[in-house]
Amino acid sequence: MVSDKQKKQKNPPDESMKFILKLFNSNKFIEAKYEIEKQKVSYPNSPILYNMLGAVLAGQNHLKEAIESYKKALLIKPNYAQAYNNLGTAFQKLNKADEAIDNYKKAISLKNDFAEAYNNLGGVIYECNRLKDSLDYFKKAIKIKPDFAEAFNNLGSAHQELGNTREALENFYKAIKIKSGYAEAYNNIG
Repeated sequence: MVSDKQKKQKNPPDESMKFILKLFNSNKFIEAKYEIEKQKVSYPNSPILYNMLGAVLAGQNHLKEAIESYKKALLIKPNYAQAYNNLGTAFQKLNKADEAIDNYKKAISLKNDFAEAYNNLGGVIYECNRLKDSLDYFKKAIKIKPDFAEAFNNLGSAHQELGNTREALENFYKAIKIKSGYAEAYNNIG
C-alpha cells in the first residue's frame, strides 16, 4: 500500500537510491533492477527510477529497452538533463549519431554546465570524423570540470588524429596526472 507521504514524494528516499547506485556501480545489474522494480511499486512516477532502470538495462546491453526507460523518465520529467544524456549514450552505442547528438544537445540546453554531456557530444562528433569540431566540446567539458580525465584523454585523441602530437601528449599526460593508472591514456601515449 502506498502511504500519503509516498504519494507526495515522487522519488524514493536517498538511502534507497544510494543502495541501488551501489549495486549498479558494482555491476550487480540483476539485483539493481530488482530493487528498482520494488521501489516502482511505491514510486510509480519517479523519473529517477526510470532513468536508473535505463542505466541498468544499458549496462546489460539491452539498449532498446534502456531507451524506452529513459523516454519514460522524460515523459514524467521533460527537463531531466541526465536522462537526455543517458539517452544520447544509448543511441550512440546503437550507432545512431544524429539521435545521440540531438539528445546531448538537449541535455546541454537544460544544464549548460553539464561537462559529461559536452564530453559525450564531443565523442560522437569525433566518431563522425568531425575531429576539429570535437575539440571545442572536449575543451568546454574541461573548462567546466578541470579534473575531467576522460575529457583530457578524448581531447588528446582528437589532437592525435589531427596530427597534433605535442597537444595530444600534453592532454594524455594531464589525464594521467588526474587519474593515475588511467590505462586508456597510457595506451594512447604508446
